[in-house]
Amino acid sequence: MNFGKITSVAAGFGLMVSASMATPIFAQSSPQTADISPILLIETGPSDNADYRRMVFVKYISGNAVTVAYKAYNRAEFIQVPDTTPDTLIQACLNGPATTLEEIEAYQLDEAEARDESQMPTITHFCIKGVSEWEAGNRSIYLDPIFEGMPHAAALNN
Repeated sequence: MNFGKITSVAAGFGLMVSASMATPIFAQSSPQTADISPILLIETGPSDNADYRRMVFVKYISGNAVTVAYKAYNRAEFIQVPDTTPDTLIQACLNGPATTLEEIEAYQLDEAEARDESQMPTITHFCIKGVSEWEAGNRSIYLDPIFEGMPHAAALNN
């Protein structure tokens, strides 16, 4: 099976995957910037791979466009993919409100219930932007609920 380019470090775009923690790490691209999250458009929904229940797309936005897009079936491997995000979705993220932590936590509960009831996951979008203290702990607080229920590595398919 060809998964394309599996990326463990793409620091130029602010995305790294930690092999030791097996969770995604999103980093600032410049050490001079404040500890503020990058603009991330995250989409989750049913998987295109029968070995996994759902998958997540992580899209890093800079300017008015997605500069890099990744697909993940688990928490450890991010596959760089061509971006096909509609401009309307990018503009909605850039110009609209950021997804709140409360909305992300509500998604986590709804997704756990759907999984327990063997229901298909729904397509859900999150726009993460302007989160302060990103590297100081908020990265995990915002992203862990989205990745909850996904295997930590490819050997642990759902």
